Amino acid sequence: MNKINCNVIGDLLPLYVDGAVSEDTKKLVEEHLAECAECKKAAEDMEKELVLPVHETVAAAESSFLQKMKKTWAKRKIRTAVISVVGTAVVILGSYMALTFPQWIIPYEPEDFSVAVEDGLVCVYYTGEGGINCSYGYDGEDEFFLYFTRNPWSAYVEPLLERGEQKEPYRYQIDSVERISKVYYGEFSKGMDVLLYGKEAEMAAQTELIWTRDEVMP
Repeated sequence: MNKINCNVIGDLLPLYVDGAVSEDTKKLVEEHLAECAECKKAAEDMEKELVLPVHETVAAAESSFLQKMKKTWAKRKIRTAVISVVGTAVVILGSYMALTFPQWIIPYEPEDFSVAVEDGLVCVYYTGEGGINCSYGYDGEDEFFLYFTRNPWSAYVEPLLERGEQKEPYRYQIDSVERISKVYYGEFSKGMDVLLYGKEAEMAAQTELIWTRDEVMP
């Protein structure tokens, strides 16, 4: 069998390096490379040029893709964490506002209120059910206007937390009995502007007189 010359081998080398030849052709090429140092070197150079860069490019692409994916996952984790924190804060804030912001006046019931003079001071006591959220008072010339409010927290949550405990009556201290002659209870500022001075008669008309000094002093 005649030997294949270098020109033919040179044409076959690209296919040989890519592994795209039959077994018979591969055997012929390898027999020639074993005897021809020049063609062998050409094949080795071709393998470096064609094979290695392909693998390096793929590896670089895979590495770049993985890095991008890691960054994307990290961003998603941070975004998810931020959304969770913000969502939790919104729920907590919304719950807080729903339990504390709405308020309503506690109506006057004679059995729930009492007025006493202690150490010369007029004091109002509330012993009804539920807690008190706020107290509002206006000091007139010799009378005092007062009302209490509650919100969902003081009305529904506090009683559950304090269940089984001895409840102390709510105490509101006003002023000296020598100066205060009358105590009124009710929403005294209803329908009025912020300035209440000089409107005591109007406030007395829309509230209830719950105590007078004549009751305790001759």
